[in-house]
Amino acid sequence: MYDVSVIVPIYYGKKYIEQLVQQVKACWKCAEGKIGIELLLVNDAPDDPLPQDYFSECVEIVVLNTEVNRGVQGARVKGIEKSRGKYILFLDQDDKIATEYLKSQLGKIGDYDAVVCKAIHERKPFYNLTRPFSSSICKDYMLREKNSIISPGQVLMKKEAVSEIWKKNILQNNGADDWMLWLCMMEEGKTFVLNDETLFEHVVEGSNTSLCVLEMYRSEQEVLDVIRKNHVFSEADTSALERTIQSLTEMRFQLLGKFQRISCVYDSWLSIRNHKVHISYYLKQRGYKTIAIYGVTSLGKQLFQELNIDKFEVSYFIDMNAPFFNEQFKICSPNDELKQVDAVIISLVENERQISDLLQTKLSADIWTIAELLGKMEEVLDA
Repeated sequence: MYDVSVIVPIYYGKKYIEQLVQQVKACWKCAEGKIGIELLLVNDAPDDPLPQDYFSECVEIVVLNTEVNRGVQGARVKGIEKSRGKYILFLDQDDKIATEYLKSQLGKIGDYDAVVCKAIHERKPFYNLTRPFSSSICKDYMLREKNSIISPGQVLMKKEAVSEIWKKNILQNNGADDWMLWLCMMEEGKTFVLNDETLFEHVVEGSNTSLCVLEMYRSEQEVLDVIRKNHVFSEADTSALERTIQSLTEMRFQLLGKFQRISCVYDSWLSIRNHKVHISYYLKQRGYKTIAIYGVTSLGKQLFQELNIDKFEVSYFIDMNAPFFNEQFKICSPNDELKQVDAVIISLVENERQISDLLQTKLSADIWTIAELLGKMEEVLDA
């Protein structure tokens, strides 16, 4: 009998195993060896079996090679069937957990069935003003808005609390099985508690199912079918879930459009750099000495790095989620009293007009979107 069973589906992911082992060993050491841990590696690529010789002096490593591809949920269920721990933690093969993860989560769970910690997503805090942490254990939010637990790796749960409906209804399409698990557990009266510590990082790769609109839609439709077949919710709640799935699909298609606009900005930026022209040079030509950047985004951070290299002063960032960031540079909320600068560059590719209108009420600076600025630079190059 172990305290915790860490279950990891492996899919052509041998390169991740050493990192997984080291993370779990670090958790054991952080708890001063007082936690009994088994790590179950459930290989879901039958044509690429894992060897049985993985070893750790402090963690029991169990390799389970599946005979057929089961998908993520099927591999997780197989792991549960073979597990011997009181608590279950599902990780993806490329997930990252903090050294104090298990010590902290076990210290917080108490008599609850599951504990949820905060997470990092795309190298920044996942929870903010528009996505409050409290929503991650709210059934009504999960039904009518979306799944606000970014990954099962945030959740340590009692093995006995895992829903039987979830275990018996394996989805054919990966992506939404974790959402189904939380919904079933919540409706069954399983109790969740929040852990305010940030202990988990979700790594986003191009192959992640959550990035595939159609596959996520199919997976969510399967969830809806399971919910209906097993009469999990009332008719009103089931209808709310159906509307939410439709809304999420529309939102993901809009997100694809946003990614396309970001890609266009990067293409324009790269084209200008190929002419050995830097944004800092153009800003100096216009007489700017100080600027602020709106949006702690990938574009905003890239702009900050380039200007820093060229020793051009960025006075501060502006972001509505300023209190949730932990960065080396200064970040202000748009509601703060903002220091005057010569210009503000908006690094977002949506809602730019509303942001510009707001900033004009706060500052007497020139306000550019990143796309506008690059467009003006291209005009100069073409002249």
